Amino acid sequence: MEIYEREVAQIASPRALVLGVTPEIVGMRWPAGTELLALDRSAGMIEHVWPRKGLVARSDWLKLALPDASRDVVIGDNPFTRHRYPDGHRAMLASIRRVLAPRGLLVLRYFCRAETDETPGRVFGELREGKIGNFHIFKWRLAMALQASVAQGVAWGEVWDAWNAEVRDPEAVLKRLGWKPEVLRTIEVNRGSVDRVTFPRLSEIRQVLGETFDVLQSYVPGYEMGERCPILVSKPR
Repeated sequence: MEIYEREVAQIASPRALVLGVTPEIVGMRWPAGTELLALDRSAGMIEHVWPRKGLVARSDWLKLALPDASRDVVIGDNPFTRHRYPDGHRAMLASIRRVLAPRGLLVLRYFCRAETDETPGRVFGELREGKIGNFHIFKWRLAMALQASVAQGVAWGEVWDAWNAEVRDPEAVLKRLGWKPEVLRTIEVNRGSVDRVTFPRLSEIRQVLGETFDVLQSYVPGYEMGERCPILVSKPR
């Protein structure tokens, strides 16, 4: 959030577009005079997560319902994961490029798999050894490890299947690690889900991004798994 705030502070009275309704982004310190708009395709996310600050509407990010060059900054957290690579990424970047002013900024955190792949066995091994900081990091790492190819991605149902097959007593594992049992719901909801996610490498993200945007800054957060969650600040070519 400090990185987001620092980058956005460069723009006076920005017309800002938030991709999604992430409360931390919506509620961060915005410059005086900011015109804030959030767009999310999910009515459920808007109803249950929206923090009631600024304007919000439903919209497909691949076809943003906004005029050309009408935003000074587009910001979001991991908006590409649910789109196929590379075609879905290109379509979304074209949509963003259209609504972004020529001197505007694109500030996004991306989720990407490591340059060297890891196996599901390694992820489960580090889970049992207490080397993973929290359950959410474990889930993302497992999903990345299960992806056979970036074009294919991985279904969330496959992540639950792997978890269910490997961990016979999940509550005991969580108790030993000191994690709250409620986090199990965040993976149980994926049972049978055919929704797919994709995890390009950072080099693959840069390749597609670089077709229409120039990267001005690249940040690697210092928290656990931060190397797989880079924040890129870009401008339209």
